[in-house]
Amino acid sequence: MRFQNRTILVTGGTSGIGFAAARAFLAEGANVVMAASGRIRGERAESLLREEYGERVRFFPCDVRKEEEICKLMEFVEVTFGGLDTLCNNAGVSIRGRAEEMCVADWDTVLEVNLRGAFLCAKYALPLLRKSRGTIVNTISELGFVATKGCIAYLCSKGGLLQLTRGLALEFAEYGVRVNAVCPAGTDTPMFRADMGSGEAYEKNVAALAASYPLGRIAVPEDIAPTVLFLAGEDSAFMTGQYILLDGGFTLQ
Repeated sequence: MRFQNRTILVTGGTSGIGFAAARAFLAEGANVVMAASGRIRGERAESLLREEYGERVRFFPCDVRKEEEICKLMEFVEVTFGGLDTLCNNAGVSIRGRAEEMCVADWDTVLEVNLRGAFLCAKYALPLLRKSRGTIVNTISELGFVATKGCIAYLCSKGGLLQLTRGLALEFAEYGVRVNAVCPAGTDTPMFRADMGSGEAYEKNVAALAASYPLGRIAVPEDIAPTVLFLAGEDSAFMTGQYILLDGGFTLQ
């Protein structure tokens, strides 16, 4: 097992890509802490995974916008499992809106969760990651590279997260800590479904998006998780400050 006796922290780990990654790490022998702001969903996710993996999986409620909660999260990880080997910065939100119509509060929420939260988690995880010479895997998006209408705050947060990945990789290299990113295209997650509308509108929007990808479909979380594990583990030992696009060929066009 590739991650036997290693400890992984996944923010936004109770649904979507984060949950798929958490499950994959557990299957490879890791201890996993799933952090998310929603307590009910988190406890359900923990209960589901404990049926198969027992005490190796724990949920901890945390709003990544709040510095004091992140500090408590890192303390919990260290006390519970004795250290940290990989931080997966996966927590994210999307609030749609064009630049001229988006209110400042919504802009701030998206930037605070998607970018500030990743920065704070990396900052406070570093003392633990220095001890393990560990890794950070950031979840960005194809929208860190290409633009589209109607999600201006999300675009900026993901573009910023790309540069955060590069900057942290340079700064943390002296400690033996590697920082890389996975960049998925449209993936069937709760956040994606909320963005795509409901009923007939949802079906129409998803079909149009799938048709825009050369592979002819959107991704599922299980398409993304193996790359997260690759970036977290020894198979990418000489790789830092890089990203892997999982976009069904979209950016080839």
